[in-house]
Parts: sequence; C-alpha cells; structure tokens
Amino acid sequence: MTTPSGDDMLGRGLRLLTVLAEHPAGLGVSAAARAAKLPVSSAHRILGRLVEERFATYDEEARRYALGSRVLELSRGFQRSPAGYSTAAAPMRRLGARTGLPVIAGILNDNSEVLLVLSVQGTQHLQLRNAEGTRNPWHATSLGKALAAGLPEAERERLLTGPLPAVTPRTITDPALLRAELALVRERGWAEVDEENEIGVRSIAVALPDTPEGTPPLALSLAATVILTDADQLRAHTPALRDCVEEVAARMSP
Repeated sequence: MTTPSGDDMLGRGLRLLTVLAEHPAGLGVSAAARAAKLPVSSAHRILGRLVEERFATYDEEARRYALGSRVLELSRGFQRSPAGYSTAAAPMRRLGARTGLPVIAGILNDNSEVLLVLSVQGTQHLQLRNAEGTRNPWHATSLGKALAAGLPEAERERLLTGPLPAVTPRTITDPALLRAELALVRERGWAEVDEENEIGVRSIAVALPDTPEGTPPLALSLAATVILTDADQLRAHTPALRDCVEEVAARMSP
C-alpha cells in the first residue's frame, strides 16, 4: 500500500479522523484503514489511542469506530477563537428573528464544497439540511455561488472545470451557464438557488467583502421553503441580509 509523503503518526491520526467525519455511521477498522490508505495494524493502533483520548468511540457490538466527544469540544473551541465565527452569531440571530427564516454561514473548503460553519433558526423553525459541519457542492448552493463569484478568475475556472454533479433535477451543471450566473452575482452582489440543492427549498446569499487574514471568505444565506415563501418574497429580504453581512464583517475586522 502506498502512503502519502510526510506520513508521520500525527498525519495518520488526522487522516483517520477525517475519514470518520466522512462516515458518521462509523466504520470498521479495515474500512477505515482502506479509506485512510493505512495498514490495518497501524489504523487499529491509532484508532485505539483516539478512543482513549475520546476523539473516537468504538461500538463493540457493531465493531465500528465513529467520532468522539472531544471533536465537538474542539469545534466549540474553534467557534470561540479569533479564527472562528461566533462573532457572527448575534447578527444572524437578529436576522432570523426579523425575517423568520433560518440564517446559515458557510465557507468554501479545499474540496470545492461549501462547509456550513454556523446556523441559526428563524421563527418558522423549518426543517432544512443546515446543520453545522454539513458539506454541499458549491454550484448547487447560494452560499457557494456567492463565494465563487468573488474568487480570482483562475480559481473560478478551476471550480467550473471540476465535477459539477446534479444534486437535484434543477441543479445547474453546465459550466457556461454557471459562468454567466457568477457574472450576474458579481454585478448585483447576491446569489440565489431555487431547489438546486434540496427539493422544496430556495435561498439567497451574500458574501462578506473581506475576512481577517487566515480566515476563509465567508458568506451568509437565508433559506426558505417554496411552499411558504415565493422567490420575490425571499428576494425582498436581500437588504436585511446585506445589513447583517455588513455587521458581521465589521465585527470580524481586526
């Protein structure tokens, strides 16, 4: 088995944690080893240590490893750190109360996906797939389109030439159409999707104009069900979303 360069114990442990994060139902040691490109013996030893430190759990009956409670503690610590996004929580809560809609913050990760980093419920308490840590294809989400529109041209083209799977029948997968849409997003300053990532759900998003050095670009979105909120009603909330973005940007400024 070929292992990546710089394959020290820390790197192996981090790869196993990443694999467990991608399989929330858990994995057996052999499957985890294959996914992390490790010998089974090494994976077994490292997973055992991760269990001891509560970064992983082991279900003896199912013989599966899964993420442990220490990972949640790290996540909460990150949110409270200067590089985290807890400063966005209060403005997002006010926007959720003002509009009645869920407010979601996300970034683009290294795999060209949108990673949801913070979410607050509105008064409608809609059941949407907006849990923190959820990842979605960038091109199917308003967050992803808002963030992609602000990238340098070379980085936008890299996204447009990468995989563009159809998440729903309404997902736009044609690079030329997406390129034109991103140009429109840059022109008007906000992005939208209509049932492209989740049937029955539409959303709008605005990216922060800037974030502190070392912090990935951030965007905020408002989501709504198509039954309760039509497209024009959702777009009418764009000024309020912009105000929230400006407040979050000011709070995150050094």
